[in-house]
Amino acid sequence: MIWLATRLAFHNRARLLVTLFGVVFSAYLTLAETALYIGMMENATSIIRHSGADLWVASKGVQNFDFAKPFPDERLKLAQGRAEVAWAKPISLSWGFLKLPDGAQELVEIIGYDPAAPVGGPWDMASGAPGDVGGGENMIVDESAAQRLGELRLGSLWELNDRSIKLVGLSRSAKTFTTAPIVFTSYRLAQDMTPDVSRQAAAAYIAIKLRNPADVERVAKALRHDLPDNEILTTSAFVERTILYWTVQTGMGAAFCLTAVLGLVVGAGTIGQTVFANTMEHLGEFATLKAMGATARDLNTIILAQAAIDASVGFWIATPLALLSKAPLEKTGVTLAVDLKLIVALFCVTLAVALAAAYFSIRRVQNLDPATVFRS
Repeated sequence: MIWLATRLAFHNRARLLVTLFGVVFSAYLTLAETALYIGMMENATSIIRHSGADLWVASKGVQNFDFAKPFPDERLKLAQGRAEVAWAKPISLSWGFLKLPDGAQELVEIIGYDPAAPVGGPWDMASGAPGDVGGGENMIVDESAAQRLGELRLGSLWELNDRSIKLVGLSRSAKTFTTAPIVFTSYRLAQDMTPDVSRQAAAAYIAIKLRNPADVERVAKALRHDLPDNEILTTSAFVERTILYWTVQTGMGAAFCLTAVLGLVVGAGTIGQTVFANTMEHLGEFATLKAMGATARDLNTIILAQAAIDASVGFWIATPLALLSKAPLEKTGVTLAVDLKLIVALFCVTLAVALAAAYFSIRRVQNLDPATVFRS
């Protein structure tokens, strides 16, 4: 039956090409949009996930990492004083303007951290080390920012918030959902550069590492009691809140999901229409098979196998196209998180949708009277 389904699928070459075009388009759209969404969520939570912290102290009502309200960093002592805490480090977050060589200005996200223990700093370096921001007015910029900032030459001087800052290192994979370049500096320099006096001697976050991660809920409860004006979040809760904000509250994530679903619908419609056309074209053959004793399972296998062939061939053509477009898109600052797990998961979804699209063809064949072969 599989052999017969293959013959039916490849019988009409023109119809097959039109079908594959639609399936490839829909599969590529679904794969690219899903990978883009995952990539942007990874960017939005990258610093949280790579900090190594178990708990986060933040301002009340914080919705995501990039938009933080500062609070007095003297509260750090309350966290450091607990016996369960291995370390607690302040992180500064503000926004500023970096002057480009041509005189233009670029909005950047400034993250300040303790150079001696770079919690909240870069985790993967292309050149230099996270601790290099200490000992002067230095900064580290992610290498992906070269598309917007121009040549990033170590030792070059840049003007950030009217301060002359030396570029001492280049990081990798440090991006934000907003796509604004990230500038890493020392915690004290970041505070000194802020034009808002109220942000000086103020932290955006306090990252806390526990001696025993199993104590996380108990310590979080105690800190909520000691710091009633702050929000105490576990790392997983902070990641979930950030993803929820960008996905639901801004509507951006929902738009990506809608486009991915649209791709699935296009593919399902294309496959369903093609399989139904093939079924109607060969109703006589199906009636003959029924008259010869073919079971409903045999006929269903023929139809479902056609849908599976169309979906599989189209998807595995679209997958290399998505992988080939990954590098060019990432040069523009867009992150496509394409990996084997995502490819296999989306293939299973695409296959399931394609098989469901064959329902009307199955129903038509099941209602077919085998006696029609004798009438004709």
